[in-house]
Amino acid sequence: MAKFYENLQKSLTSYEDRPKAIITEQTFSESAYLIRGKDRRRSAWYYILIPANKFADLKVLQSDTKIDIPNFGRLIEYLDNRDEIKPMSGWGINPPKIIQTWIAEHYDSASIDENISLIYEKDDIRLCTMQRAIPEQKLGFFLCYYRKQHFYYIKFYDDSESSLGYRAGIKNFDRIIVLNGVNIEQDTIDQLLRRFNVDRHLPVQMLVCSPATYAHYRSNEKLLHSDLPTVQHLKPVYATSMSDFNRDTPEISVDNESFYAVQWENGSIVSTVPQSAIFKSSEFTSLNDICFIETEGQYRKGQIIFQGICTTLEKLPNELFFYLFTFIDIQYLYSAFWGLNSRLNNIIQSCKNLSLTVDEKINPLLMKLYAPYVNRLIIQISIDCDFSQFPNLHTLILCYRNLNYLAQIQSKIIPNLTHLSFLLGSKFTPPRQLICDVFSNKFPSLRHIKFGHIYESTCNLWTISPFLRFVSILSCKRMTVLAILASCPNLHHLQLRVLYKKNNTVLLSPPLNHSLRRFILWSDYAELTYNDIDNLLSYTPNIEYLYLQTVYSMSFIDLADNLINRLHHLSQFNCYIKEMLTNHDRIGNLNCIHRIHPCFNRIQCIEENDKFRIFATK
Repeated sequence: MAKFYENLQKSLTSYEDRPKAIITEQTFSESAYLIRGKDRRRSAWYYILIPANKFADLKVLQSDTKIDIPNFGRLIEYLDNRDEIKPMSGWGINPPKIIQTWIAEHYDSASIDENISLIYEKDDIRLCTMQRAIPEQKLGFFLCYYRKQHFYYIKFYDDSESSLGYRAGIKNFDRIIVLNGVNIEQDTIDQLLRRFNVDRHLPVQMLVCSPATYAHYRSNEKLLHSDLPTVQHLKPVYATSMSDFNRDTPEISVDNESFYAVQWENGSIVSTVPQSAIFKSSEFTSLNDICFIETEGQYRKGQIIFQGICTTLEKLPNELFFYLFTFIDIQYLYSAFWGLNSRLNNIIQSCKNLSLTVDEKINPLLMKLYAPYVNRLIIQISIDCDFSQFPNLHTLILCYRNLNYLAQIQSKIIPNLTHLSFLLGSKFTPPRQLICDVFSNKFPSLRHIKFGHIYESTCNLWTISPFLRFVSILSCKRMTVLAILASCPNLHHLQLRVLYKKNNTVLLSPPLNHSLRRFILWSDYAELTYNDIDNLLSYTPNIEYLYLQTVYSMSFIDLADNLINRLHHLSQFNCYIKEMLTNHDRIGNLNCIHRIHPCFNRIQCIEENDKFRIFATK
């Protein structure tokens, strides 16, 4: 009879009685719990919110024990479709299916347990690093998401103490802030899982913190990030077997004669390190692996580019020296290796791609000795430097404004110049004569130029520079871009940054059909209108890659549609567009943009409010 009554009660749950809104809000330390029992000799059920510190007390109760619900938690209440507040309880053994589904959709498991303290004493933020032996290896935990407060946290499997995650310093219920250098707090669960599942052969580095620390930072509106001084940089761990759990710590043998050549992340410097410095088991280490390496008491990420065994420097092959020396600044290379023996001297003299950075550590007297072997020159300070002493110079990068340096940039002094870059800020304008020389083929070997501003008055003096392939300029003059395209018929890549606008910033004439393939056009503050953009693209219809950054007061979806109609060869598009339209004036959404052309599929709306929305590629 009781079973019949329960089934009848489930079927008679009317629309008016169904939950419409939450009344009893959950905290992250509570879980929704179903209690079944007897009330006045009738079967009854109740949904209550139980704090984590009451879980154990409730579980030990006998089945016939009388309980007072307020002693264990809070009875869940909801607003029904009559707008009446009702308790989440009823007669029968089990709640109606619609009630069970509603609870599952609106309440999460507690994101702590009875062992976790929420009393904040000091920061507990850890940068934890793990290296799998094989890509399929598990880390020993699973990811959880707390919907109410939008954060991710860790829960370990039962057998966790031998897992990679536990050994790396991650704790149960830790909040996840950063994964492999990317803040994941705004990720969807699919995005986060995708981050975990790609590049599984690479090290996994996670910034995590305790629940108390996370709550403290959230309540004080402070950001959690890896550069905080209180972050603990824990020693990386690595798997020594293909098992998901290392139940025994094996003895690791280290061969003192083994070494690796490592190219450091985000740089061109190469170092040699012993096997013992690599945080990856030698059994699973191969060329081109990316892993963490201990150096000078710190842990840095690098790629293994050579593996060898030797007892003396002389046993290294010439090919390795040629390769490694291209990553070492010649002033350090000369100090370390010149004069050790004739073989090393000959190798240095035979290297074709040696770099020199002129900084505070430079010795001008020694510089004259190795200047003939310099291929790439980077100048960061002002010293007496004669460019004619670098007969093999192909690349010149100026990071310091000096009139003497600028005066020496002549084809008769640097005849083999292929790359010229000025990293001197947005207000720098090169000498007029140098601008004319560059765009009049006075440097016949020059292929790559990064200028500052360009004097418009020099454009009518240019001739043809048929070998230039890359040009980067800052401009607000209306004729500059057209003059560059006309002067460089074989230009492949153009970068144009508009700092501020004047009338007809990019209004070009006469007509031109240029073969340009890559175009980067951006403005940080000045708005580029549709006419500005379209006038430029009308002269470069063969573009295959386009990057566009600007404030835009019209519909972005209309702009995207016009771009495809204008550029029939476009295959890759990147952007950062701030569309200055209110909600009422906007046209279309992200799906509409993606349907226009496959090259728009990577566009995301990364920020949106009542006044604007920002579209960017990721």
